[in-house]
Amino acid sequence: MQLFPAGPAIQTRDGRAYQLGDLAALIATFDGDAIDLPVDVNHATEIRAPKGEEVEPVGWIKKLEIRSGLLFAQVDWLEKGKALLAAKAYRYVSPAFWHDKAGTVTRLKSLALVASPALPSMPALAAASDIPETPEKPMKTIAVALGLAETADEAACLAAVTTLKGAMVDKAVHDQTVATLQSTQDQLATLQADNRTAKVTALIDGALAAKKILPAQKGHYTALCATDAGLAEVERLIAATPAQLAASGLDDRKVDTDTATDPVALAAAARVYQREQSSAGHDISFADAVLAVKEKQS
Repeated sequence: MQLFPAGPAIQTRDGRAYQLGDLAALIATFDGDAIDLPVDVNHATEIRAPKGEEVEPVGWIKKLEIRSGLLFAQVDWLEKGKALLAAKAYRYVSPAFWHDKAGTVTRLKSLALVASPALPSMPALAAASDIPETPEKPMKTIAVALGLAETADEAACLAAVTTLKGAMVDKAVHDQTVATLQSTQDQLATLQADNRTAKVTALIDGALAAKKILPAQKGHYTALCATDAGLAEVERLIAATPAQLAASGLDDRKVDTDTATDPVALAAAARVYQREQSSAGHDISFADAVLAVKEKQS
């Protein structure tokens, strides 16, 4: 059946004006959606369905095509639709459609059987009352979004919106609060890092002074203190470790500043003395040979 008269300008009986535009583009959009469009009675799909009311289609648009410059729809009628057509209860059809701001039809939405067409002597182009471009959402959808029951009425929804608005915080205040919190967190993190560094330094230096760890182990133990758990474990380990190094006895010993004895010459003389004693049948150690040579030199 024919959906629109010859375009491109379309003028309805109630004074609305539309532009039919490119019929091939409308068909391409329909084919691209790959969805059969419903045929109802008096635009129930556009008026009743958005309110959550039941709508029973009487047929489905299966295909669109152009015939002699006009747009036609192939409809698969259901039994109820066939009965309405046979009874001639509704003699015209009226397509519902989306359009842009200029009034150009961009996409078909549905088709309705109507008794009063928008144009005389033509299948109706649109219902005699305006069809909203965007269907109004059912109240129950809004109620659920507000955290209310589906049965909540408009007054309850408005009260919930008012409550939400009262709980809102100015964006500038929110942003300043977030910035202050971030700054405080950064300062706290820096303070905690400084405190850890001081604590680790004191712990490791104390362990070195107590000779519980070797200087070569300092880097290893410091790395283990990178976390709170690691620091606690190192503290426990050092507390349970006895001193590993005995006193060397060198702390109070004076360095021999006598440079008169050449160590190389002393070693050479000691080896000569050691060989002489060996030839005489006296085996002595190298240390004893050094002592003997030094005694001779003194």
